[in-house]
Amino acid sequence: MIGGSVVMIELAEKVHPRHTAVLVVDMQNDYCHPDGALARNGTHVASTDAIVPRLAALLDAARGSATKVIFIRTTHDEWTDSLARKSLPRLKKMPVCRAGTWGAEFYGVAPGPNDYVITKHRYSAFLGTALDLVLRSNGTRTLIVTGVSTHTCVDCTARDGFQQDYFVVVPADCTATYSPQVQEATLANLERHYGDVSTAEEIMRAWVQAGEEIEEVIPSK
Repeated sequence: MIGGSVVMIELAEKVHPRHTAVLVVDMQNDYCHPDGALARNGTHVASTDAIVPRLAALLDAARGSATKVIFIRTTHDEWTDSLARKSLPRLKKMPVCRAGTWGAEFYGVAPGPNDYVITKHRYSAFLGTALDLVLRSNGTRTLIVTGVSTHTCVDCTARDGFQQDYFVVVPADCTATYSPQVQEATLANLERHYGDVSTAEEIMRAWVQAGEEIEEVIPSK
């Protein structure tokens, strides 16, 4: 609130290409592939595969509108595995995204030549990484957070982004987790406390609108 009034900012302004970055969180084989670590441990990963076409379309549109794209990948090794992390029961049964393995490679979508890649070792893409430095160096004000899993790494990244004063937008159809109930509850909580929940189509429509505005200001010869 400013001066006792609620500030209303439209989605189109929040996601304008001049100050927006798309974060692609943990689209990696161990989390998403039918032969990845989670699937081999009995987790149903079909929902992660389902978002790939929409996410790919969103990334194509982002690049076409000059919106920044940053891929976030997780790796783990003996140098970054704390005792607290190794004590989690599920990790004793299921090592994931070990550095240099197939499981840590990108799944479904991959960085383009002008995209940036951040490597993280915990749920949040902000913790112990250069992400905030990269964003602020490029004048970023808004984060479009996509990827997996909605209730862990997407959620933690979105929360940390909001608490560092970025606008946060989460396209529901470009995020996934392994339970419809958990997906719905996480998105509802994000929308209530941390930002906007929208769709890929709504965001892409805003980028088209931004492109039309630029053409009006700088008419083609």
